Amino acid sequence: MGYYPTPLSVVYRIRSFLEFPDDNANVLDPCCGEGTAVRNLVDGARAITYGIELDEYRAEQAREKLDHVLQCGYEDARMSNSSVSCLFLNPPYDWQKGSPAHGHEHERTEKVFLKGTVRYLVPQGIVVYIVPQPRVTEDVAKILSYRFDDFNTYRFPDDEYEAFRQVVLFGRRKGQNCLDDGSFGMLRSIPYVDLPEIPHMQQPVYQVPSSPEVRLFRSTLIDEAELEHELGSSALWEKLNGHGQRNRNGVGRPPLPLHTGHLGLLLASGCLDGMVGEGDDRHIVRGKVEKVSHLEQEYEGDVLVEREVERYRVSVKVLTPDGEIRNLM
Repeated sequence: MGYYPTPLSVVYRIRSFLEFPDDNANVLDPCCGEGTAVRNLVDGARAITYGIELDEYRAEQAREKLDHVLQCGYEDARMSNSSVSCLFLNPPYDWQKGSPAHGHEHERTEKVFLKGTVRYLVPQGIVVYIVPQPRVTEDVAKILSYRFDDFNTYRFPDDEYEAFRQVVLFGRRKGQNCLDDGSFGMLRSIPYVDLPEIPHMQQPVYQVPSSPEVRLFRSTLIDEAELEHELGSSALWEKLNGHGQRNRNGVGRPPLPLHTGHLGLLLASGCLDGMVGEGDDRHIVRGKVEKVSHLEQEYEGDVLVEREVERYRVSVKVLTPDGEIRNLM
């Protein structure tokens, strides 16, 4: 799935570039994997960590390390804009389907993630962008120079660089977007130059700003476990349960009267099977839906064509106290 976790040796060097504030700083990793990188990135800092991970197993592992984790793709996540102080972005190294309307049938995921997550950074927020060196293409350079300044770029240490030729690019979010020709020229040359190895700094280079409260961080996908938890704490759900009456079959009395169509569906599905009524009106009801087929013949010109046609047949039967079986439908 394009998952290449950042080596901890590199994470520790990245950490030496950052000085976190005394009050809170929100940190987001939109492809957090098992959460190990961001957990170590904020070690010793007053920070709240947010992670997004598509893979179910890795998301469960990340929940043990990070404060908030969504199990979904980043495009299915919703987060408050301008609410993150540091964006740790090590996106998948792959292609994905683009938008033909914008002239892009396929786009690199490194570019797509960058475009889609920049809005979460506060002004002066820090991006840590980890990609293969050839992937800092001209269009990526334009996005970066338009939205960021104060750049520093390094390659991975020798033993780590050989696998994917990864680089670490630091940048500071501009207060107002504008294209800087100088930065653009420097960034677009990155694939063609020899970069220094990322050092372990004695003094931090970037002051990470403080963060406001994150009011929105959720997935647009329905998670069954989360839904069950939310329903359990729902005042409305509790009120409906209090007014409904449950029988031994677990079917509750609805809060509003049912229409004839609703009753027909309940009867046909078997939800109302069993003993019904009292005294002389006491009876047993049984409903079911079965699929039946029959053969149809017709001529198409001089050729006799046979077709097997399937349909669903609904039956509701009632057994009266005197043993009579009645078919209601």
